Order: sequence, then structure tokens, then C-alpha cells
Amino acid sequence: MNKLLTKTVKKFTLISVIMAVVLAAAIVIAAIFGVNYAATIDDSKSVTVTMSSYLYRNETELNAVKTACEAEFDKQGLKVAFEQDGTMGGDECEIVYFFDKKADVSKAVASLKTTFATKTAAGAAWDGFEITVASATETLPVKIAAANYVRAAVAVAFFAVLALIYVALRYRWHLGCLAAIGIAVSSLMTAALVVLTRFPFTQSVLYAIVVSALLTAIFVLASLNKLRAAMKEETDKDTETLVVESVATKEILGMTISLGVALILVGAIATASTRWFALASLISLVVSAGVSLFFVPALCVPLTVKANERAAKNAKGYKGAKATKEKTEAPVAQTPVTETNEAPVEQTPVEETPVETAAEEPVEEAAEEIPVEETVVEEAPVEKTEESNE
Repeated sequence: MNKLLTKTVKKFTLISVIMAVVLAAAIVIAAIFGVNYAATIDDSKSVTVTMSSYLYRNETELNAVKTACEAEFDKQGLKVAFEQDGTMGGDECEIVYFFDKKADVSKAVASLKTTFATKTAAGAAWDGFEITVASATETLPVKIAAANYVRAAVAVAFFAVLALIYVALRYRWHLGCLAAIGIAVSSLMTAALVVLTRFPFTQSVLYAIVVSALLTAIFVLASLNKLRAAMKEETDKDTETLVVESVATKEILGMTISLGVALILVGAIATASTRWFALASLISLVVSAGVSLFFVPALCVPLTVKANERAAKNAKGYKGAKATKEKTEAPVAQTPVTETNEAPVEQTPVEETPVETAAEEPVEEAAEEIPVEETVVEEAPVEKTEESNE
């Protein structure tokens, strides 16, 4: 795997072009053919389950109703194409399940009526409540509410910003940008592949896009931990080698395989609504692994090189500033030295200068004055004598 990464880590431009082409193709397909919200949803059969607002707003009771419906649909071999929840006027709420127009929902409806009649009978768990089940054939262009798109975008942005702040504070600023870009690219590529493969674009796809952002964050952090440890070690390896060796290949592949098997099993045995989420999450898992293994390392190399160059320039500037600081501090450092040394210097010459003068000058004068004193001594009596004679 490292041999493959060694080749792909140098192909950032090529990888970016391929991703850009995939994204552009998805936009063109969506613009021409539209998004496949669900198979045969425009002309379909529906099963509407109506209940009181108490059951609808109580999460435990609502999940019990949905579980009973989905279990019956699976029993009858019915595949739910889409599901809508909503409130109605007064005290009623409803869940609407859509199926292919050729599906026979009559048996499922009859069975659900019997099931709910038993549960709402006197003394039963839902005593006092009424749950009705009805089927219809209708044409309904189903679209996901704009608010749900906004929520998914906000969730992805939240993960990206959180990763940016965390990685920038713990590691380096450019690595934080790397993690945020990886999360954004993974989410975009997941949405693009869903559009290109004509996968039914339901609410589950939005959940899968958020899952893709979360998985990419986990994969990238695993690689950055190893990269940080490698950068701390003194080594002569170049940036490309460090990045390749720091990719958490085993961790990413191991997690991808294990989660992939789990999602396949969930999609095989789960109810219809959960199956769409499992399949969409499988796409997001593959995309997250690909982005973390190939795109992020390829982008990490130029970002790290530029960051190191900038750090080197800043380091040079810092040395110059340090030297300048030393120069500016040099006179300041001398001033206190002269001030502190002035007292000793003044005292030392005072003590030493007289000693030297007394040691040198008196000796010389004494040597010179001795004959002078002798001469004066000889002349002195003469003078005194002359004075006395006078």
C-alpha cells in the first residue's frame, strides 16, 4: 500500500482534476435529468397511518408504531420507496409510506388494521387512542424540505470548523486547514456519487453525508497523530516520505472493512427505511476512506512544504530580531556595568595610586636626596658659622 501511496502522493493535481470532473458531471446530470428522489415515486401507492398527536410526539410510542408497520411491510415483501411524517389539523398526525404503483398493499393494510385494533382495545397498551390505516394510489412529486438540506450543510460545516480549530491548536495551523478541506471534499464527493449512480436521494442520504464528514475526521486525525510523532523525530527524510509513512493505512482499511461488513448486514436484515440509510452510508464510507488515503496525503505535502518554508523565514527573521535586540541591549548592558564598576574603580585607584606613588617616587627621591642632604649638612654648619661670626 505504501508503494501506491508513494505514487499517488505526488499526483495532487491529477486527483483534484478527477474529483472536479466527477463533481461537474454530477451537477450536469442533476441539471438535465434531476435528482432521483425515489423509484416510481411520481406514480405510486401509499399507506397512511393516522394517530393522535400524543402517540406521534412520544418517541417511544411513535417508534413502536413505525416498527409494527415496517415489520408488516417486510413480511409482505413490500419495499418502501419513501416515507413522510407530518402533523394534520386538530389532534391528528400521520405517517405516509410510498410504494411502487404495482405493489399490492391490501394485505398489509388489513393486517395493520387488525394489529392496531388489538393494541387500542380496552385494557390494551394504547387504550383510548385511535389508529387508522388507509391506502391510496396517488401522484406525488416528493422532494426533501429545504430546511433538511440546511441542517445537513450546517452539520458538515460544524464538523469542519471543529476539526480546523482542534487540529490547529493541537498540531499546526496548516494541518487544521487540511482536516477541514478533507471533510468538505468527502461530503461533496458523497453527494456527487449518489447523484451519478442514481441512488434514491432520500433523507437517509443527508444522514450519510454527515456520516461521511464524521468518518473523514476520524481517519484524518489518525494519520495526523502519526505525522506529528514523525515530525518530532530528528530525521533526514523528505516531506513526501514522512507523509506517506504517517498515513494510518492499517487503521483506515481495518475500520472501513469492519464498518462495511456491518452496514451490509444491517441493509440485509433491517427494515426498508433503515436499508436506504445503510446503503447510503456504505457509499459515504468508501468515499471517506478514499479521500483520507489519497486526497488528504497528496494535499498535505504542498501545504507542509509551504508551512515549513514560512517557518524558516520566520525563524530567520527571529534571529535577526534577536541580534538586533542584543545590539540595542548592548549599551544598556554596558551602562549598568560602568555604573556598578565606577565605585570599585574609584576606590581601587585611590588605594592603589598612592601606594604606587609612595612605592616608586619616595624611593627615587630618597636615592637622589641622600647626597643632597649630605651636601646640605656640610654646607649648613658653614652658613650657621658665618651667621654666628657675624
